[in-house]
Amino acid sequence: MIRQTQGYSNHQTFNIQSYMKPLLDYDFEVGPVVIDKEGATSAIILHLTPGEPVVFPAEFVADIGEKAGLVVMHHKDRVVKIFPVANEDIYLLRIEISDLSRNFLKQLNFAFNDAKLSDIIFTTGVCLRGERCYYECYFIPDQLVVTLNELEDSLKKIPGVSRVVLKKVS
Repeated sequence: MIRQTQGYSNHQTFNIQSYMKPLLDYDFEVGPVVIDKEGATSAIILHLTPGEPVVFPAEFVADIGEKAGLVVMHHKDRVVKIFPVANEDIYLLRIEISDLSRNFLKQLNFAFNDAKLSDIIFTTGVCLRGERCYYECYFIPDQLVVTLNELEDSLKKIPGVSRVVLKKVS
C-alpha cells in the first residue's frame, strides 16, 4: 500500500509487510518505510539474513527502471553497490599487477582503446598489503571490436601484469 503522507509532497509511505514479507518472520516491530525523494539520494535499511533473499520496496525497483542489477561487493571496505543493467551478459576483467607503474596504466589505456572498451559499468583498483595489486572492471562485451580471447591476450602482454581473469558474471 503506497500513500502520500500529509504535508510532505516528496515523501512516500510503504507498508513494509507487503514488500519485505520474507524478512518479517522474526520477532521485531517494523513501521512503514518512508522514501525521501527530495534530495539527491534515497535510503532504506534492509535486513540481511544469511540464506534469505533481500527484497527491495516496489518504488525502489520502479525507480531503477531495469529488471536486473549488477551487485558488486568491495571486499576491502565491505561496501555493496548495485548497478541497474538492461543486459545480463556482463563480464568481470581482473588484472593482477606485479609491477604497478605509469607505463602499466598507459599500456592498459592503449589496450582498452584498441579493443574499444570504453563503457565500463564499474571499475576499481586496489593494492592489498602492498604486495598484490588488482585492477578490476565489469563491462558488456558487445562493445568490443576484438574477441574476449584477443583482449585477454593483449592484456597479458603488458609489462607488470602477472595474471588476467576474464569471466562471465553469473
